Amino acid sequence: MILKRLRENRKWSQEQLAIMAGLSVRTIQRIERGQSASLESLKSLASVLEISISTLEQEIFMIDKTSEKWKSLPLLFRLNFVGSEVPWLGLSQRNHWIRAEKLCAFSGIVIFAMGLIHKDFFIAGTFMVLTAYVTSLVTRMGDQYAIW
Repeated sequence: MILKRLRENRKWSQEQLAIMAGLSVRTIQRIERGQSASLESLKSLASVLEISISTLEQEIFMIDKTSEKWKSLPLLFRLNFVGSEVPWLGLSQRNHWIRAEKLCAFSGIVIFAMGLIHKDFFIAGTFMVLTAYVTSLVTRMGDQYAIW
């Protein structure tokens, strides 16, 4: 859910939001972790945040590149997300990075094994495995910096 981003944009703590919405802090934490929320909880949160319930239920698929948090990230890390505003590329979605990592690793292993037939495949296989490794590093850094 988008709740955590909305709360942080307003610079509210979980405790503040819980008091304003008439909910427990535990409920706020649970909803921010992506667990289901009752309709009453969603109504309360939507009212406090002055948004619709459908907006509150949507997932975050775009990275906010205008925030100070984004600008403070290392340049080489941010360069990996050039084009993330193009939805079909999926560069702003963690599951797409994980899928690319697995695809590169599998392809790299297969191509590397083909090196037994022709030596040029060793180079291509090594390149694919290294690409999988770099992709995994970007994904883990995205987790570390909480950009997803």
